[in-house]
Amino acid sequence: MKLFAAALALTLGLAGCGPVDGDPIRSGASAPDSVPRQDAVTVAQLRQQAEQNGSLAVVLYLGSVPERTTDVDAALDSLPEQPWQFVTDIPADRWVTAPGGGRELYCIFAVRREDTLFVYEKQDPAYPAQLGKELYGRQGGQPILLLCNGTPDTPDITAVVYCTTGRTLDWSPQFSAETDSPVPVEGVDVFSNHPTPGAAL
Repeated sequence: MKLFAAALALTLGLAGCGPVDGDPIRSGASAPDSVPRQDAVTVAQLRQQAEQNGSLAVVLYLGSVPERTTDVDAALDSLPEQPWQFVTDIPADRWVTAPGGGRELYCIFAVRREDTLFVYEKQDPAYPAQLGKELYGRQGGQPILLLCNGTPDTPDITAVVYCTTGRTLDWSPQFSAETDSPVPVEGVDVFSNHPTPGAAL
């Protein structure tokens, strides 16, 4: 009987563990005696909510660091603990940094796996129709960490989503001190301050 109870407890304990939309969860991410985290929200849940809203991309504003840096890992570590459990498990090959570094850290991803997300260096304002150097380009809808905007109020990145349906979205992630959230863009769902599906800005 004791053996059965132990096995049952182990099974229940492991039921809530597992990959988040294909990404592994770092073990020990939340210590038993730490402040309880908000309900873990997966990439799949955010993607589903954004798709219902007719959006092509999701943006999570993770915070800003005092000085420009090119170190994504250090920037993430210096910010408060994120309610997005999957953010800390994004691998280094999906870290993107603006040339010269940045102060604002975002997590962004395309809503549909079939669509392709590109990140470009923002071109000279005198040539707004031209794209700068490509910094990232991949299909699959996997989230990336983007460190950009080394100077306040001056976005230095252009993100582009090419949709298989022919629809295209391009925008420059930028934080607004007035609203304390990313500047809203049609076609982009911002969940930054609302770690639950259905609460996008």
